[in-house]
Amino acid sequence: PGDTQEVTVSLSLSPAGQGPGDTQGVIVSLSLSPAGQGPGPGPGDTQGVTCPCPCPQQDKAQVQAQVTSLLGELRESQNRLERSRAEREHLERRARSDAERCQQLEEVTQGHQVQLDQLRLQVTNLETALRVERRGATEEKRKLVQLQAAYHHLFQEYDAHIKASLEGDKRSQEQLRAAEAALALKQDLIDRLKAEAERQRAALETIPVLQAQADIYRADFEAERAAREQLHGQREALQEELKQLRLRLGGDGYRGGVGEGLSTPQIPPGGGAGPDPAPPPPPPAGFGGVPPPPEEGPDLCCPKCQYKAPDMDTLQIHVMDCIK
Repeated sequence: PGDTQEVTVSLSLSPAGQGPGDTQGVIVSLSLSPAGQGPGPGPGDTQGVTCPCPCPQQDKAQVQAQVTSLLGELRESQNRLERSRAEREHLERRARSDAERCQQLEEVTQGHQVQLDQLRLQVTNLETALRVERRGATEEKRKLVQLQAAYHHLFQEYDAHIKASLEGDKRSQEQLRAAEAALALKQDLIDRLKAEAERQRAALETIPVLQAQADIYRADFEAERAAREQLHGQREALQEELKQLRLRLGGDGYRGGVGEGLSTPQIPPGGGAGPDPAPPPPPPAGFGGVPPPPEEGPDLCCPKCQYKAPDMDTLQIHVMDCIK
């Protein structure tokens, strides 16, 4: 394809005959020679085309026009040939550049092949690591499922514990409120008991005074009771003496005045036979030689329980029982 054929066109006009009766002819010779095969053919190699027919004079112009057209086409073909040569040179340079580039690409490809082998080795290692990671991920996933189940169980237990704690807190609050109410009642009771204890303490402070008064009342009562017993004994003795005196007076002849003597003894004028009746004994002295205060009915009351007695005897008996 790099070889081109060179076309040589030669034109010659010569008379076909020398005689006067001969007509002139146009001889056109064309020579074709391949480029690169040496110089073109010689004059003996020229192929000629002879127009044997007689051409009139007016056909010369037509032939010249055709020759001119052929020359133009020849120039155009030559120009195309030059362009083809330039294009061929350009293509050759481009081919050399492409060859160099191809060589460089082959070198790069060899480097890429080495890198590809390295990358394949890395891919193999990464696939091995990936399988290990997948096994680890599977194990982690299994552990995660177990942890989720344990978390769900613990969350249920936590929820139940929270609910139980809330219920316990509610019960504790209710118990606390009840305890506070009971404590308030106990505190109120304690306050009342303290007040009662203060009153009892004040009452206990008055007990020695009351005991002393009771001792005085008891001593007075015992002294008065002894005096009354003595007075009762003296009264019985006087009654016995009166009875004996009446018997004695009745035996002496004073029978007419027995009815009056039952109430009042009669003493004969100028002195009687019997002795004078003894005067009644004086009332016994009180505690320490001081006579007891006169009895007052409306003011007779117990100093301990404020019991109102109708008389002194009843009050004294009640005071002794109340003290005991």
